[in-house]
Amino acid sequence: MHPNWALATAVLGRVVPGATGFSPDQIPGLAVERWRRFQIDDRDPDDVTIEFVEYCLARVDGLLIVVTSGSFAERAGPFFVACERFVEFATAYPDVVGEPLVNGDTIVVSPLTGRVIVVQHDGWIDTLQGVARPQLM
Repeated sequence: MHPNWALATAVLGRVVPGATGFSPDQIPGLAVERWRRFQIDDRDPDDVTIEFVEYCLARVDGLLIVVTSGSFAERAGPFFVACERFVEFATAYPDVVGEPLVNGDTIVVSPLTGRVIVVQHDGWIDTLQGVARPQLM
């Protein structure tokens, strides 16, 4: 397991108390009635990425923790990205990881705003408002 998982999970647990990992079922507070349709399949991956990045940038700030299906590949781990570099990260991601940014469950944590954005692999998205600027120590 990548050594950054412990740090990323600890931060997520401070933003969303009770969260134990980066799977939608490990993040309490995600509510089925709030999920919005976010079509992934049968769309151009670049279009999905643009829509996802625009959605995120309207809701996040500061240092972001980004977890994708590619994060679970050997030696990958979570990604730590400055919000102002998120577009650059999203653009380069497919060339570096070998798959689209949104290719399954994708989670973005913004400790500064306390928001956790979750795209579920079946084509749903939700934004959870947790604790903004959590005490990390």
